[in-house]
Amino acid sequence: MVARRPRLHAPSLRAPCHAAGVPSVPELATPALVVDGAALRHNLDAMAAALPGSRCRPHVKAHKTTALARAQCAVGHTTFTCATPREVIGMARAGLGDDLLLANEVVDPGRLAALAALDARVTVAVDSSATVTAAAAAGIRECLIDVNVGLPRCGCEPDDAGRVAEEATGHGMSVRGVMGYEGHVVGLEDRAERVRQTAECMERLARATTSWVAP
Repeated sequence: MVARRPRLHAPSLRAPCHAAGVPSVPELATPALVVDGAALRHNLDAMAAALPGSRCRPHVKAHKTTALARAQCAVGHTTFTCATPREVIGMARAGLGDDLLLANEVVDPGRLAALAALDARVTVAVDSSATVTAAAAAGIRECLIDVNVGLPRCGCEPDDAGRVAEEATGHGMSVRGVMGYEGHVVGLEDRAERVRQTAECMERLARATTSWVAP
């Protein structure tokens, strides 16, 4: 069974802003972030109702704005996904570092060391011996095993997840679980086909856990 998606509202820029001291849309110097407050509030509440608390981990790359991350945090979404080390650092410095996931593999020692030094809980994605070794050497203590579920961008094969997890624990890291990204599926217009292929991707992800059981 696939849960119904919450109905979100698209923002409208037709009406100028009349708040005191705030320019109208045509007067804004670009680039500028313009948010429809009512639509934003509706969407935040809809997502909080559909996926409360830790069931939803907003991706910072969608807005790259700590002000919006704070709004998500205010409705109970206190864990975040980041695409780059810089996003992780920005979130932590903004006081939003309760639980940050870097959902990409990084091997640069300096960037990883900067993450390990943060006053925040940071988890990184790993998918190979090289990424495990680099993260552990930099002092990263927690990781997720990234599994290729059909988008050949990164991630280990499902049957290799156990080996990668064992390497991570052997380096003293805690493995929080597995992750997979079905990015090749999300753009399909046919909902039935999208649901079918998503299920196949999740079957691949589930298979990854059969070769390794989290402690």
